[in-house]
Amino acid sequence: MTPAASLAPAIKDIASAQKTTFATTQAVWRFLNNDRISFSQLNQPMIELARQGIAQSSHAYALVVHDWSRLQFASHPHKAQRLQMTHARDIGYELQTSLLVDAASGLPIAPVAQSLTDNTGCHSTLDENRLPQETHLDALTASINQIEALELGKTLIHVIDREGDSVGHLRQLSAQGFRWLIRGKEGHRVEYQGETQKLGQVAENLSFHVTGQVDYKGRKAGLAVSEAGITITRAAKPKRIHEETGKRLKVQSGPPLPVRLIVVRLMDEEGQRLGQWTLLTNVGEEMGPDEVAQWYYWRWNIESFFKLIKGAGHDVESWLQRSAGAVLRRLLMASMACVLAWRLQRGNDEENIRARRLLCRLSGRQQKRGRRESAPAILAGLSLLLNTLQLLSEYSAEELTRLAASV
Repeated sequence: MTPAASLAPAIKDIASAQKTTFATTQAVWRFLNNDRISFSQLNQPMIELARQGIAQSSHAYALVVHDWSRLQFASHPHKAQRLQMTHARDIGYELQTSLLVDAASGLPIAPVAQSLTDNTGCHSTLDENRLPQETHLDALTASINQIEALELGKTLIHVIDREGDSVGHLRQLSAQGFRWLIRGKEGHRVEYQGETQKLGQVAENLSFHVTGQVDYKGRKAGLAVSEAGITITRAAKPKRIHEETGKRLKVQSGPPLPVRLIVVRLMDEEGQRLGQWTLLTNVGEEMGPDEVAQWYYWRWNIESFFKLIKGAGHDVESWLQRSAGAVLRRLLMASMACVLAWRLQRGNDEENIRARRLLCRLSGRQQKRGRRESAPAILAGLSLLLNTLQLLSEYSAEELTRLAASV
């Protein structure tokens, strides 16, 4: 049996009503350098696959994890409009990704929005035009509005790391009825039981209960969770610059914002604290603190996605495309391959299991016994399979056999 024959049943099993993810990946490849196809058009198959994937979840909510990653191109002088992000050698493009994650299993579904910023502005899958460069959270707030308008079929929870602890933006999102989960900065002041305290001080005085175990930096860690109701009353300090004066906008007061504080401690077997998350959310109390803590733990999916595109055969920082727009087009194709790998990874039926094993075998990567095949291994195997199928479309098996015998 050939590799293609072994994979075919699994591909059919994960197919959508119109196209398989596999076929869509190949189609995106054909449009890679077609400037007449906009980024939003290229991203439309991804949105459809996201809707199909999240519809299979048993949970009423879905997570959208937002984060940024710098693509380093300091050694690529021919790339146009490179952006200097911090120091002189920190040169390249800045990627922002919004990743849809299953709130029931924590498995990734698809990136529903991506943007790449150079020194001329922002290229985005959510807009037909190049956007002006904005602060991270100003741009993200606009993107969240557009993601909500996609109607993905679930109530969305927007998950952001500590950079999301901006009271002005949190007030804005809450006023629009959007739900969010962020990691709060422990030095920020909040109101708790009638007193103004630092968030870290509130966390230190809570009582905790152990809720389970997770993998943390390569070792097992216990999760200890606690919860309290707090109110954020501080004024917002926008980072935007006034167009006429060139100065930062003035401090902006706003209404009190009641939120849930959920503190998560990661403990080793001896009870020593490995880390602590002070989480803030406006999600209702129908979702317990243990589950909310688990949601934030699944934020690591977006870090894994960035590792997939920077390694695992994609190696984005070695790409030779000469503009941010061209890099983003190729990135969308790479992202579609990730979606296929995740679909295979989520499947529990016999055909998907067999397909995963085949792709892992093709990749040549070893897996720990009893562990599900990893996305990097599936991706590496998928890359080999795509190249093999392309080769078989150009040469017969007999020609390849003769070529191998002559080497």
